[in-house]
Amino acid sequence: MNRTILVGILILVLSCKSTDLKSEAEFPVVDESVNLYAFIGEKISITEFDPNENPIRIEIDSVTGDTLRFKSFVMDNAFNNRYKVVKNIFNKLETDTVDFVAYDHYGRPGFEDVKDVLLYLSWNEEKGHYYHQKYQFDSVVKNDKGTWTGSNGESIQELFSKKKDGVLTARGIFDK
Repeated sequence: MNRTILVGILILVLSCKSTDLKSEAEFPVVDESVNLYAFIGEKISITEFDPNENPIRIEIDSVTGDTLRFKSFVMDNAFNNRYKVVKNIFNKLETDTVDFVAYDHYGRPGFEDVKDVLLYLSWNEEKGHYYHQKYQFDSVVKNDKGTWTGSNGESIQELFSKKKDGVLTARGIFDK
């Protein structure tokens, strides 16, 4: 009888510990078929640049041989950003810092004054850099136990799932 109780308590204690280990091991979730990198970052620098510095693109028409000039105008403010990668959440940035471009139609990026932030980036193969998923970020804090949570107490999993099931699916990054 005492041995049965002892074994039961031991199983209960070990299962509780394995639950903690599982929740810590959840991140990063890796799915390389999805062009998204979510990470907790700490700002190193944000520098504004003119996105309309070189607005003309020239191509030669493959059929007629004519020179074609394309002029574009970006109506957003543009920023080069450098962040320290504190913790990978979705897919894995292989460096300790990451550079990315962010555009904001309303002025400065909303995440600029947030000390610790959950950011969402995608890789632009053609231009060879990461860009910020416009307006998508979550303020995060590290609690006394060393666990990251949203500024309102949400788990990182809850924050990520809300973005994944909402705006990131609507943008076609995740399947419906």
